[in-house]
Amino acid sequence: MTASIAYFIMVHHKPYQFEWLINAIHHPDDLFLVHVDMKSRLGLKADRRGLMRDVRRICARYPNVRIMRSRFTNWGGWSLSNILLDAIDQALASTVPWSHFVNLSGQCYPLKPLDVLRCSITGSGDALHIEQRPIASLPADDWHHDWSPMIETPLRTIKRRGRREPPPGLDISHKGSQWVVLPRAFCAWIRTAPALPAIRRFLSRLMLSDELIMQALARNGPWMANIAPDYRRAIIWPGPKLLTNQDLPYLSEGDAWFGRKFDAAVDVSVLRNLAAANHFSPGPLPPT
Repeated sequence: MTASIAYFIMVHHKPYQFEWLINAIHHPDDLFLVHVDMKSRLGLKADRRGLMRDVRRICARYPNVRIMRSRFTNWGGWSLSNILLDAIDQALASTVPWSHFVNLSGQCYPLKPLDVLRCSITGSGDALHIEQRPIASLPADDWHHDWSPMIETPLRTIKRRGRREPPPGLDISHKGSQWVVLPRAFCAWIRTAPALPAIRRFLSRLMLSDELIMQALARNGPWMANIAPDYRRAIIWPGPKLLTNQDLPYLSEGDAWFGRKFDAAVDVSVLRNLAAANHFSPGPLPPT
């Protein structure tokens, strides 16, 4: 029998797109933790009013989907890293015997049939599917070269002047995508990782910590040798680009488990084609 998976899904708009995702990946043996950003929940932007109502309606069909307490999250802020750590803690505290933790945005979508996806993920053992790229090799205009300090308010992240470089003895030499697939043993190790307090102190005041935290944890402990060569996501930069039917060969023929990002309001045909090819229940058309 295939082991279970714990999913953490962050939603801040486009509930119809979240419905496409949950319809495709839902399995009764898995755990689903869903977070709705507090700014969106409060309707601070007109197009996001009613989001929590819609998410609750969608999730009500599935008893193993849990909606987390809403918090303010901001691009570039520690809030994104912190909620990822909290989601891992909540998954570990659940009674679901999951073997792997997967984080997704509401605009991600699976690229393989569900049985293939679940078998591939749970069969990947103790591999860490995280992207890591040496910061020294990045283009000169990459944010991470600046080591920019920041302060975060409930509504935004503010870049500060100066540089906040890593302290001696801490390996924060690589960045990567925030989207990861982690084995349960690594998630359990994180909670008591000797380097976690120092990593938290440093990254909690640095811009874009979400592109550094899992890479730092993996490299400052016994798990570095477990980093897989591919993080199994199909994402086209810069952007990330909205994926359309023109990208279907790239999405269908590769080894990626998930693609990002999609929007049925821009191109529903790519979603319909992926759903048909992989036998997923489709989602709705966006409101007009």
